Amino acid sequence: MANLSRRHSHQETGTLFPLEGKFRILELGRSDACGWSDHVKVLKELLVANEDMYPNIDRWFTAKVVPGLRSSQRIAYVGYEDEKPIASAVLKLGMRSKFCHLRIHKDFQDLDLGQIFFTQMTFEARHHAKDLHFTLPESLWCEKRGFFESFGFSNPTKASRQYRQGDPELLCSAPLSTVWSAVVEKLAGLMKKFSVAGYSLHNKLLISVKPGYAERLFARTKLVEVRKTFSKRWVGCKAVLYASRPLSALVGEATVSSVTYGQPNDVWSRFESTVGCSWSEFQGYARSAKEVCAIELSDVFPYRAPLPLVQVSRLLGRELRPPQSYCQLDSEKNNAWAKAAFIASLLHGRFGLVNPTSLRFADREKTRG
Repeated sequence: MANLSRRHSHQETGTLFPLEGKFRILELGRSDACGWSDHVKVLKELLVANEDMYPNIDRWFTAKVVPGLRSSQRIAYVGYEDEKPIASAVLKLGMRSKFCHLRIHKDFQDLDLGQIFFTQMTFEARHHAKDLHFTLPESLWCEKRGFFESFGFSNPTKASRQYRQGDPELLCSAPLSTVWSAVVEKLAGLMKKFSVAGYSLHNKLLISVKPGYAERLFARTKLVEVRKTFSKRWVGCKAVLYASRPLSALVGEATVSSVTYGQPNDVWSRFESTVGCSWSEFQGYARSAKEVCAIELSDVFPYRAPLPLVQVSRLLGRELRPPQSYCQLDSEKNNAWAKAAFIASLLHGRFGLVNPTSLRFADREKTRG
């Protein structure tokens, strides 16, 4: 019996190492508010820091934000850079969902963080809203008009409430469908700049597995996927897991930690205990192949809920056809699947900056309503 001929592990790669992402955004909800978590305390500090511009914002936090989080009528976000809080946002859910607050530290405002927050909040509001709105000072509209118009907000009107002296408050409103279309158009640009759990989306794969095998991967009774072809260049990359029929859904993610090539019998001898299938199943797949690849998967985690193919196709406005085995997400051919993977990541809060060391100084950006 021949020895396994070639094995490539995560430690042997150079350019495809996962990036050490320092930036993260945490979503705060009912459990945070009820337990008064450390992140809620941080959120309060970030909001109260705006007291000079928005008098009584502390009262708003206590009377509106916290009860809204407890009742799940609001969602809040805190962004951290290397554990330093740098951004905060609050979303109010409903038929007319409202971007109540967005403030990004002045040192981090040229990194498109505003876009990722607007995108994230639009995703969260899509189940509830027919339209989205927010208020802002007229001076901020003039300064950031291009940003807001890029999401479909235009022709603001005078708001019914004035938050601070000397700067008229404007109301911006747009149909959810308009904002959603803008978000979909932005996905390609955002996924080049942002990562999933520190991994560049341009280094990612979509791997199709049977639903039963996906369950075994998440239970860690299966550690290895077998393919007749697979490239060693994917070692160290993050892969989105697609569960085939009858589930037909994006179900989670994993890291390709190593790829081992060899004759089928040799691969079975080495990985029998971790391949997660019977000998007859393995033979049924590999019997005609001269060589197969054992793909070891680590850092496997399921999404909070499967994202059905029908749903993600509807979100993108186009029909997606799943691959038989796997596909590369950084090719123009599979751009729609790359967007689908990014949507799944946004929905499950797994994103950060691709290059967190490139933080630079910029002008202030803020909205409050």
